Amino acid sequence: MPRFGFARVVAALVAVVMMIGVAPAHAQDARTLRALTSSEGIADTRAPEGGARVVVFGDSHSSGTNAPFTADERGCLKGARSWPAQLQVRLGLPTGELIDASCNGASINSDGLHLSDEVRHAESLGAIGPRTEEIIIQFGKNDHWGNPDISLRYSVINCLTDLVNGCGDRAIAAGTMQDPAAVTPEYYAQRMAPVIDYLRYYAPNATITLMGYQEYLPRTGGEICVRLGGVDIRKPDAWALVSFMERLEGAISGAAEILAVEHVDLRAATSGHSSCTADPWVNGVVDARVPSLGMPWHPSVKGDGVTAELLAERIG
Repeated sequence: MPRFGFARVVAALVAVVMMIGVAPAHAQDARTLRALTSSEGIADTRAPEGGARVVVFGDSHSSGTNAPFTADERGCLKGARSWPAQLQVRLGLPTGELIDASCNGASINSDGLHLSDEVRHAESLGAIGPRTEEIIIQFGKNDHWGNPDISLRYSVINCLTDLVNGCGDRAIAAGTMQDPAAVTPEYYAQRMAPVIDYLRYYAPNATITLMGYQEYLPRTGGEICVRLGGVDIRKPDAWALVSFMERLEGAISGAAEILAVEHVDLRAATSGHSSCTADPWVNGVVDARVPSLGMPWHPSVKGDGVTAELLAERIG
């Protein structure tokens, strides 16, 4: 098979894997949960009176995509060694003092559960109150930016499979890719502000932190890469995806300043450890160098550990 054709076939396989992925919680039926976790969801731990010390809100990059999994009472999958789980261990917090309300497929206010839904769930567990010291929020990748029906997940799938529109201006105009120009600090802050104000009121002593994502793509240029087995699969003409991730990180940082909350630059802390580097902290597809089984372009157990260590040092 010609090299070009082989690369296209492999890229399609990667796309299939990403399509399978971990579905949003509302799309997972009981059989799926039993297959992944041997359960249909277990009751979540309640916080002490007055709130948990640490509360986490986020998407699958927070809830974890590395096996083994459990499912919470909402049906949200939780990786046993996600960064919130590792953070609780590093801080030496007893049960109930760190409440992880994150959920796979969640967004600020687009697909899946919304940030506001996660806040309501945390409240049902007594997690938010005057005892709460830290609230960590990690969102943005599952939201729609510019093109209203396209998330990052489907932008990646379209980029790898749409040979007509590709991953640039034509794709943005065709509505098959997110528009990087729509990802701004002002828009991110606008979407986040109502919940931030709510949390400030009900957890008045908490430090609120917006955290970005690990490094998955280079900061400049147009190449994306994912590891499939022992092969680096590269697509050199994906500038819109590279630009989107760069602008999302800038939007999170800028929104933190606008909203007067803290910011953690996780991308800088994990620089040089994307999927196709010598020491990846990101899952590829059946990548033997990463001793974990999880979704592509999501943190490996090592990557989640780095995040937990960074936050533990900051929280103290």
